[in-house]
Amino acid sequence: MFNSKTPSAADLPSSRELMRATIVAAIVAAVLLVTVVFPAEYGKDWTGIGRLLGLTEMGEIKVALAREAAADAAQQATQSAPTAP
Repeated sequence: MFNSKTPSAADLPSSRELMRATIVAAIVAAVLLVTVVFPAEYGKDWTGIGRLLGLTEMGEIKVALAREAAADAAQQATQSAPTAP
């Protein structure tokens, strides 16, 4: 359980290095969100990269299927609703 040595202060990253790494990670996450996730999940492609990668089409199909499923569910709900005599 205590087989590893405690790292020295020189081995640990400084607060500045941690802040820099956090900012870089946030920027990378934002770029991935805009260029990959939005086109693939929602069919929204503001940069055009999603269309080049084929992700926008996938997102558009996904959105269309969700709309069809919602329309089918609404239609079934209206058909199965009991009518008052």
